[in-house]
Amino acid sequence: MRQARQAIVVTFGLSVCAVSPAALAQSQAAARLQPVQVLAVNNGQELLVEIDGQGRTLRLSCLQAPRPQQQPWAEQAKDVLAREAPVGSRWQFQLRARDVYGRLVGTLQRNGKDLASTLLRQGRVFAYDGFLGRCDDLPYARWQQEAAAQRLGVWSVPGGITRPWDQREQTAAAERLAP
Repeated sequence: MRQARQAIVVTFGLSVCAVSPAALAQSQAAARLQPVQVLAVNNGQELLVEIDGQGRTLRLSCLQAPRPQQQPWAEQAKDVLAREAPVGSRWQFQLRARDVYGRLVGTLQRNGKDLASTLLRQGRVFAYDGFLGRCDDLPYARWQQEAAAQRLGVWSVPGGITRPWDQREQTAAAERLAP
């Protein structure tokens, strides 16, 4: 019986290793880069792109822009994204996930630079690992810390503005309580 338990533990350990975060990150890093062209910027984290001849909504993974009611920060995030990825610009897209809304979720890169680096380093958005697509393999938390240390963008307010995911929850709670 003890040998059977040990065999189960060893087998379980091997299967856990097979899907470890490191292995997952490596498989994601090896994901195919697809060329895309920007058609529109919807907000500070979402774009409309042409991919494989179709217009698709793309959400940048592992970050969260301020909510529309969080002005001026939401508009600033959108403006920076529009400046960095203007309509007509071409990027390489790496798919990390698909969300329940049918959006592609991933990173945009050009000349070896991740588009999210500018948004995070300027403090326009928050690093957010609560969304689809593991984020452990990306330097987003470090870039956010750099912006926070310099009190840039959303970090110009001590401690940063209300996090967008908390803002969304507060708004939903207020709507549930409204008559």
